Amino acid sequence: MTLQQLRYLLAVVEHGGMTAAAQALFVDQSALSRSLQALERELKADLFVRSGRGVVPTPEGTRIARLAKKLLGGVREIEATFRTPVEEPSGRLTLGGTQSLAIELITSVVPQFRARHPGCRVEVIPFDGPEPAAEAARSGTVDLLLVDLPAPSDLKVMPLRHLEIVLLSPPAVRLPDPVPWEAMRGLPLIMPTPGSKRRAQFEQLFARHGVVPTVAMETDERGAWVSCVAAGHGSLLWYRDLADRFASLVAVRSLSPPLIRTMAFAWARRPLTLEARALLEDARSRGVEETKYI
Repeated sequence: MTLQQLRYLLAVVEHGGMTAAAQALFVDQSALSRSLQALERELKADLFVRSGRGVVPTPEGTRIARLAKKLLGGVREIEATFRTPVEEPSGRLTLGGTQSLAIELITSVVPQFRARHPGCRVEVIPFDGPEPAAEAARSGTVDLLLVDLPAPSDLKVMPLRHLEIVLLSPPAVRLPDPVPWEAMRGLPLIMPTPGSKRRAQFEQLFARHGVVPTVAMETDERGAWVSCVAAGHGSLLWYRDLADRFASLVAVRSLSPPLIRTMAFAWARRPLTLEARALLEDARSRGVEETKYI
């Protein structure tokens, strides 16, 4: 048994499937599958039930995933003990992300960083989509980006947090919680505009679950999404961390099987500033924040 196998196991449980786990770990899916099959042979136990839609952990798989989480947390603590301290930053740090992820930066990432490094000045730049955000990283307009994985291959990345994607609906909409994917057939949805990268990702997601979305509204103005849901125009897939802030206005429900995305820092392949290195070091010392499912 290896630490790599345990990381693979945990990723598959968190992401709900081999494909999503392989993308988050940047490994070949066949290699990930072979490694887990070898682990099952060693343990003489079935860790997953495989179906046409993906994999579901068995009770043994869930138990081992919980133990793996504790073990890998201990490994990170050992690594942090012997890590070379970072020089105290006191300059300027420029961060960027899409409008939704910029909110995460402002409300979560920046306050934590500033509490540790009060002498550092931080600016957050929101972008209209992932493409202009990535170009800002390439051009040096921002030091670090907050992105959803997978990121463009020419950028370096460091996973930060696993996020649950949930369904936001008008309060009057009656649905079970969690919501089976098939229950979204015919459900009016708010979607990004046709031709955008985000729209293509949504369409691939629904196709994977055999759902043809009923489009009620198309807009890339993410700042208006929640107000459109509250007004009864349709339902929306969004991050739980953000959605829970509007629970008094809309109904927030998990999906079944759950949908998990990995948030990461990304940057151009050039030397980083002291301030950017300090932020990455702080994030690395805490490890990847896990979902509520493990």
